[in-house]
Amino acid sequence: MTDSRLIEPTPGEEQGSALTPWPTGADAGIDFIASLHADVCEELADLAQRCITGYSDDRPVSASLVRSRLTNALTGAPPVLAVARDGRKVTGWCAVRLPEPGEQKARLWGPVVDPAVRRAGLGRRLLQTVVEAVEWPLVTTDVPIDRDGATDFFARSGWEVLDTITVLHGAPADGVFAAVTAADIGEPEAYVSAAARRFAGLEESFAASTWLRWRDDARFHPETLLLDPPTGSLLLALAQENATHSELLLAEVWAADEGARRRLIAQAHILAGARQVTTVRAVTRQDPADFVAHGMRVTGRCRTFTLPGERCAPGFR
Repeated sequence: MTDSRLIEPTPGEEQGSALTPWPTGADAGIDFIASLHADVCEELADLAQRCITGYSDDRPVSASLVRSRLTNALTGAPPVLAVARDGRKVTGWCAVRLPEPGEQKARLWGPVVDPAVRRAGLGRRLLQTVVEAVEWPLVTTDVPIDRDGATDFFARSGWEVLDTITVLHGAPADGVFAAVTAADIGEPEAYVSAAARRFAGLEESFAASTWLRWRDDARFHPETLLLDPPTGSLLLALAQENATHSELLLAEVWAADEGARRRLIAQAHILAGARQVTTVRAVTRQDPADFVAHGMRVTGRCRTFTLPGERCAPGFR
């Protein structure tokens, strides 16, 4: 998925020794959290929301979204999660979501650091803590280029750029919604699996689990997974809202040709209007021209990083 963008690194940080509490203030330290209970998810979501506000990846973040993105969809395994506290206040966190069966790498989320304590080494210490605690190759979630020091943080830490992602924003549209959705057909799992093999190049077993992995996302609804049955194409749209903002994220567009791709994008904007969300956001690794043709504007770019020698094989997303 391209829907997970919570990174807030800290530039100019010092090296630290993993698995040891480091001071960020009086009585502060880093500890591993074994389970994602409700209070923890609320704290992680609150800090993540504050860290992304005003940047190109700004979007609603909820406790349910944090839980669903950090927990394995297929196995239910919790993440490797390091949390820094100053007293009872969470000042930073960093997590690794374990690989799903068929995945080649674990996904790094963070480090997310409270703006009030940045530039004191906490981000680097959180990162080192989780990296040294896991045995899997790692790939980051999307790191916004427009966030001060974010991409430099990973570059200085020895990570290499794996991919570049374009972020676009647009407005909901009026019109007649005419797309088929996953709620309208029988066996949507088979449809999605076939699209995953054909358009995303996923191997058989991992493609077969795509529906289950998508369904575990707190933003997922069958009614927002748009299909184009004549071509086997699809568009994964994810709806999310909080007290002040709502959006429809166009997370994946797997299409047989430009015509199917543009039909699905147009229908997604009409769906956004029907759902009365305030913003349509898209993330894509491909040429963004089809999104721009529907009035969307490029608002930022992100990069994903991996450690040297850990580049993904084709088909890993």
